[in-house]
Amino acid sequence: MSNVILVRFGEVFLKKGNRPWFLRVLKENLKRNVRAAAGLEKFYVTAFHGRYEVHSPDLRDLTDSELAKAVDAAKSTFGVVSISPARRVELSYEAIESAALDAVKAALDASPIRNFRIEASRAFKGFPVSSPELNRRVGAAVVERFGLPGKMVGWDLNVGIEVYEHGAYVFGQRIPGPGGLPVGTSGKAVLLLSGGIDSPVAGYMMAKRGCQIFPVHFHSVPYTSKRAMEKVRDLHAVLSRYTGGGRVTLIRLTDVQEYLRDHVPPEKLVLFYRRSMVRLATRVAQVTRARALVTGESLAQVASQTLDNMSVIGEATKLILLRPLVGMDKVETMDLARRIGTYDISVRPHDDCCSLFLPPHPDTHGNVDDIKGIEAGLPELAALEDAAFASREVQAEEPVDP
Repeated sequence: MSNVILVRFGEVFLKKGNRPWFLRVLKENLKRNVRAAAGLEKFYVTAFHGRYEVHSPDLRDLTDSELAKAVDAAKSTFGVVSISPARRVELSYEAIESAALDAVKAALDASPIRNFRIEASRAFKGFPVSSPELNRRVGAAVVERFGLPGKMVGWDLNVGIEVYEHGAYVFGQRIPGPGGLPVGTSGKAVLLLSGGIDSPVAGYMMAKRGCQIFPVHFHSVPYTSKRAMEKVRDLHAVLSRYTGGGRVTLIRLTDVQEYLRDHVPPEKLVLFYRRSMVRLATRVAQVTRARALVTGESLAQVASQTLDNMSVIGEATKLILLRPLVGMDKVETMDLARRIGTYDISVRPHDDCCSLFLPPHPDTHGNVDDIKGIEAGLPELAALEDAAFASREVQAEEPVDP
């Protein structure tokens, strides 16, 4: 049984003078994610010697449910590189050996194990048994108890032992974390979140680089149904496991789209739609004090995502327009969507506001000067965008679980 979860971090170590701040943010994010799990509201996150320890108030053995929830919370925290359910024991060789034998037995009960390795490290040099001696003595005990051969390369089970001044940790697993940087250490960004596959993945990738994400979703009621907004709530609920929440802003684009439909060449409609979205998202950024916009665009994936058209769309804002998927193909994006849990939601049928009133062959080589020239002859467009922004809806901070 495990009574703690050992959490390791990686890239934060590279931050030199800013490292203490990065570590504080990571600890708070980890604590928030763990305590957000049902039944773990009173769990603690303790920092020591390049590690974090997640544990209950009384350091009791964790139930299977508590362990699974805590591991899942840690696995969803950017900045974490690996997690080990572990037993923390007193500083004695006997306690360490006993915990190691328990770890081997638990592994054997769970799956066939043909061989093993002991990997000990001794951060506290005051402990009288050296790391090589721990490896030898504990390994010999495992061979004697279970008859398993030791193997230095290609082992089935690696039992870790880490010795610190306050106690020793013994574990049989290293579960990969998401890596990256703690959310909130790289500023704020507004994510243009549709109900499709790409934009949730783009939000995930920017959160992995430390951005706090504020999603904005554009809809075209009554042409689009409420299903699209329900999908966005569900996508946001999944993303919030990684991004830590944040409000979703809903903006009705219908009046803007109808006006553009009646005054813009059909083949250029998608560019005007996207430019209006970018301008409105920029205003959301001003409210949230975000310094960038994020989209799910990938170069040459659809007509609006040629270099020419991406240049036209990006010109509509003075903010940095980040496109983290720009060099990825659709298969790569779909694979990542499956891994983070958004894919099954994204492929549910829904109405997309960008597909309204579009011709079969939209312009793939937009020109900024031409588009701005047409916009100059649309006197009502700014007022319609003002009205759309003024009537925006901001959802509650805590999203609804899918």
